[in-house]
Amino acid sequence: MRQVLLYDPTRVPREWMRLIRPGQYAVFLTDVESSAPLTADGLPVNSESEYFCLLFDSLADAESYCQDQVAKIRRLRCEVFDSAGRTNPPVSVLVNDEFAHTLDSEAKGQRLVRWGFVAIAVSVPLLWYAWRNDAGVVWWPVLVSINLVFAGLRLIQWGHGLKEEIRYRKKEAAMRLRGNTGR
Repeated sequence: MRQVLLYDPTRVPREWMRLIRPGQYAVFLTDVESSAPLTADGLPVNSESEYFCLLFDSLADAESYCQDQVAKIRRLRCEVFDSAGRTNPPVSVLVNDEFAHTLDSEAKGQRLVRWGFVAIAVSVPLLWYAWRNDAGVVWWPVLVSINLVFAGLRLIQWGHGLKEEIRYRKKEAAMRLRGNTGR
C-alpha cells in the first residue's frame, strides 16, 4: 500500500494517474453519509492539497484493507477503482454493515420492483370502489389509483434499471480486470 496525494506540485509527474500502473487499484476514503474525504484514521481532510488515495498492487489487498478499515471506523466508505481511476465506476465499494443498506444492490432493485407491483395492486380495489359508488361523485379513489399506477410503473422501471446498472458495472469491472491481468 502506498499513500499518494492527488495533487502534489513538487512531484514529477504531477498527476497521480501517471503513478498508477495497470493491475493496481486506487482506494478513496470518504464519509459514508456526506461523501467528504477522510484520512486513513477517519478524520476529515482539512484542505484539498491533503486529499489522497491509496494504491494497492492487487484487488485482494485493497479489499482486505478496506474491510479492516470499515470495521474499525464505522462511518468510512472505501471506493476501490482500477488503474483507469475515477474514469469508470468503482470496482467495489465497502462500508460498515450498519450502512450496507445505502449501497445499490440487486436486492434493493428487486424491492423497488416489488413495491411497484404492490402500488399497482392497491390501485385495483380503489378503481373497483369508485366504479361501484358512481365515479362522478366519488372521484378521489380514481385520482389516487391513477397516481398509484404511475408511481408503481416508475418504481418497476427504477428497480429494473438499478439491477441492470449493477450487472453492467460488474461485467465492465470483470472485463477491465481481465484486461489488466493480461498485460
